[in-house]
Amino acid sequence: MEHTQHFLTRSACYQAGRTIVPKGIMVHATGVAQPDPEVFLRLWDSPQADACVHALVHQGGVIQTLPWTHRAWHAGTPRNGGVSANNTHIAFEILEPKGHTYQGGTMIGYDAEANAAYFAAVYQNAVELAAELCRQFSLDPATDIVDHQEGSRLDIASSHADVMHWFPRHGKSMDTFRADVARLLEGEKEDTMEQSTFDAMLEAALARRAAGLEGREVSGWAGDAWRAAVAAGLFDGTKPQAPLTREQAAVVLERLGLLREQ
Repeated sequence: MEHTQHFLTRSACYQAGRTIVPKGIMVHATGVAQPDPEVFLRLWDSPQADACVHALVHQGGVIQTLPWTHRAWHAGTPRNGGVSANNTHIAFEILEPKGHTYQGGTMIGYDAEANAAYFAAVYQNAVELAAELCRQFSLDPATDIVDHQEGSRLDIASSHADVMHWFPRHGKSMDTFRADVARLLEGEKEDTMEQSTFDAMLEAALARRAAGLEGREVSGWAGDAWRAAVAAGLFDGTKPQAPLTREQAAVVLERLGLLREQ
């Protein structure tokens, strides 16, 4: 996922300077057939703009438009007097492809087969962004990620249908989205654990090998050279078969006069 920044510094939302402590993520779709993020950057980077999110998810990656802890304008006013997710949630918009229109909130003329590759790209970018945010703010994908429609039912957002007006056309839902985010995070955790386990095992093996060699006498084939090195003050005469560290090698080179200041 390519992650770039273009903060909407001219927007009234940005200039208000209000901050939040992120408690969740709200997923939106733009509700217009426009895949070009530059269109939204121009539209929303204005004092007259009445909407502002933290990021735009497009086919090529993610453009962050606000600091993650900045209070955005994305959720609207809940119908039943609840606290708006503007105060609690990081929000991003997934850009929709060209070629369809809307009637009463329903996509008209949308070709799911023709847009399969586009959807797969923006969906994956959204999953990766959500995983990154969950990791950064210690959020649980199972409980802390909602779309605008779910936010409305929870009374933390206005009445909108996104993203479930679109996801099911490609066999996806918010449940599959949350599961995919969780799967990505779990995979990263396993990779980290596997690497740390390998590093620990390697360190232990090297330590055991070093301990086993430290007590051995000098080998016959190296006896004369070893005694000459000890006589020259390069070594102290102990542990002839112990491993040589880089810092010990540097000391030997310095004693030989092979290190010169440049």
